[in-house]
Parts: sequence; C-alpha cells; structure tokens
Amino acid sequence: MPWQTRFSDLHDDLAAAVLARLPLRHVARARLVCRWWRALTTDHRFLRDTASRRAVGFFLNDQSCIRADYRAFPFPNKIDDGSAAAEEDRPAPDLSFVPNAAVSTDPPSGGAGSVHVCSSCNGLLLLVCRTPHLPAAHYVCNPLTRQLAPIPQPNGIPNLAFDPAVLLHYKVVVLGDTYAIDVYSSETRSWRTALHPERSLFSGLRSMRGVFWNGSMVWTVGHSLIQFVLQGEHLRTIPMPPKRKEGWICAYIGESDGHLQMIGYTKKEKLTACFEILEMNSDQSEWSLLYRVDLSRVKELHPEIEWPTWDTRRDEHKVIDYLALSPVCVIRGTREAGKDGVLIFSIPGKIMLYDMKDQGISVTREARSPYNLELEHPWYYFFAYSPSLFTL
Repeated sequence: MPWQTRFSDLHDDLAAAVLARLPLRHVARARLVCRWWRALTTDHRFLRDTASRRAVGFFLNDQSCIRADYRAFPFPNKIDDGSAAAEEDRPAPDLSFVPNAAVSTDPPSGGAGSVHVCSSCNGLLLLVCRTPHLPAAHYVCNPLTRQLAPIPQPNGIPNLAFDPAVLLHYKVVVLGDTYAIDVYSSETRSWRTALHPERSLFSGLRSMRGVFWNGSMVWTVGHSLIQFVLQGEHLRTIPMPPKRKEGWICAYIGESDGHLQMIGYTKKEKLTACFEILEMNSDQSEWSLLYRVDLSRVKELHPEIEWPTWDTRRDEHKVIDYLALSPVCVIRGTREAGKDGVLIFSIPGKIMLYDMKDQGISVTREARSPYNLELEHPWYYFFAYSPSLFTL
C-alpha cells in the first residue's frame, strides 16, 4: 500500500495553510473538531492572515429600532476579492443566539425584545438589546463564531474599535454628552475616561457615531475631522478638503478596505445629484479624488425625490429646493487605486446601488422611511459588515 501523509502528520504551518483556504464559516465549524484545529485557527497570525476588510453586506436599523435588518451586497463579483470562497461566505449573519433577538424578515410580536446595531468593525458587532420593562443590555458579538460578550452600560453612543492585524483586543469608544471620551477595553473589561477635551473642539458635531480608521476614531465637526488616536489616547485634527465653496457640508464619512472616504457638497451641487468621493492619502497629508458620481438618472427614474419650495409646489414650473438622496456607504474597488467600486445611497423607501464601472443604477432593497416620513436614510443608520474569525 503506497505511503500516504495523514492530515495529523502535517506541520502546524502547513495545516494552518490548508484550513485558511476554507470559507470562514467552515473554519468556525472546524474549530469544534479538535483542540489542535482550534489552536491553529485562533492563533493571532491565522486570524490576521484570514481577516478581510471587504464588506459583504450591511445592517440597517429600521425607524422604530425593532430589529436590525441585514442585506448582502447584490454584486459580489464587484466588491469582493474574486476568491472561490467569497460566495460561500455570504450567508446572512445569524443573530438568533443573541438574547431577545428579533432579527428577522417579519416584525416581531408585541412582547418581544429588540436588537439594535450600534456599531460594526472588522467582523464584530456592538448590539443593544431591549426588553419591555427592563434596562437595555449591550453586547459585543461575532455572528460568524456565535460568541457574545456583555459590556457595562455606556454613557453615550458606543463605537467599536478593532483591528485584528494589530492586536486581539477590541475597544469601545464613547463621546459623551459633555464631550468626555470614555474607553472600554476587552482586556480590562471596564470603562474609564480617557480625555476631557475642550467642548469648543467638537463645535458643529455632525453625529455622535464615529468611524474607526487607521487605529483611531474619527468624528465630523463643523470645519474639520476630529481623530482620537487610541495608541497614546490623544486628539488630532484632520483638515477638510481645501477650496471648498461657501455652504459646503460633509455629507458622509466612512472607511472601506482600510481607507477613509468623504463626500461633501453644497446645496446647489447636491441638487444636480453629481458629486465627488474623496479619499485621504495614506500619509494623511491631503484628500485626493477617488470617484466622480453622476446620479442625475435617479432624478429621472424617481422624480418624487425632487422637492419644490412650498409656494411653487402646485406650479407648472417648480423651484426645486431639496433632493431626497443621501450617500450611505462607499465600497472601495479591489483594482489599482480602488477602481470599480460601488456607492450605496438612499432615497425615500429605497436603498440603491451605483456601479462606478458601468454607471449602472439598481435597487438593493425596499426600506421604510425613517419615522414613517418620506425621508431618505442617513449614513449613520447603516453598518457595513465583513466576517471574521476573531474569538471574543
């Protein structure tokens, strides 16, 4: 009988290389086979090498926060790395193991609890679970490994900070009502106040939700971005793009594939539905152009998103005063310089996708407008998700 090598005879590096070729959800199951496989697949180097920054879908909190609804991105060939495992790793994250989970296609029944996604970062979700007549409970969870870790009540909107390429501990950052910055560490399992910055530094704060990028939490304020660097726990200012026109606002800030993106425009520019997506250079010195977007066809397909002034709403020639369209998520392309990415945007009742390669526009899903008003969803209702094998 010819000599054969058994899997158990392989060196750890070779065995880990074989396991790394499996779809991530199969690796999560393989951990249950034996202690050796578990040790291999929970090693920091294995987690770092198999981690992907590529988002495969997103969570959207509905207007009443009854449930967090998940949708996969509809065009995996345009937003993933093209690997054979990409399709295998696209099943919807299962949150049924979360206490009082109500994540489903149908609204939960009257007495059920609710699950609200507060933050998403490199495969981890931060959830708030509410049950009638009980205090809200907060959890960090990994849907892929079905692990859950409670955290004490935060004093504000919590934001996850986790980079598996650097270390295996996650943090939660909160910008409180008095603008004190509180940090929770999974290493110490406790909250502490890291900074008491001047209130004026956060003048014009656009959203309490931050964006984790390059080892820091980033918030948008009036004329700059405020960056809280976790290593050393200090604040930095990132300037807005130069030569901004009067009335220009930052309408979106997000992270994709390790890069920071921004969308901004004046009211006049927004009404045209044509704008630019900028990206911060790797040395954090300046913003550069990533994409030019033309969504004027959306106005033709959905004329109801153009809102006239009140006094001209019945006139034949209306004066358009508002465009009910908001960018909510930029997915950077995998090609050189991020080419062939997609933009997810919202109009009343719909979440839509714009393909940078062929300028195609499609509906990703129907979505109830916030608070039953005919409004679009803002970017901070959306949470991009990328699976990971990180062990809580």
